Amino acid sequence: MHAKKMLIAAGFAALMALSHAPAQAGDVNAAVLSCYVDTFALDTLRPNVCVATWTPNRANNPTIAHFEVTGLPAGNYGYSWSNLESGGPAPACGNTRSCNVRIATETNGDGEARLAATVTDLDTGAVRTVSAVAYYYDGWH
Repeated sequence: MHAKKMLIAAGFAALMALSHAPAQAGDVNAAVLSCYVDTFALDTLRPNVCVATWTPNRANNPTIAHFEVTGLPAGNYGYSWSNLESGGPAPACGNTRSCNVRIATETNGDGEARLAATVTDLDTGAVRTVSAVAYYYDGWH
């Protein structure tokens, strides 16, 4: 019985050795900017590009494009947001991991929102800038 327990323990230890090491704080290379366009459906964050189509009674027009930095391990991060369409800071997006901006379809606006987030690990100084684009199409007209 003792030999079986030792064999099981050795097998478990071998499996643990094969598992990937967890991401370390300061590894901002895993950061991704994800987004969704807010509709009446259950919206899901998508990395780098998100798309939604407006039709009556399924979404508002204009609505909100939600951007969020994902993929980071637990840590102490700072965030700085930029509007890639205007070239300036993203309005009302402070030092938080998510940002909401107004978006309207291409028949009621330009149909897109482009943001970038610069992520800084405040403990190590590591920096990464990530970007994403949200598209909102008119599916009615």
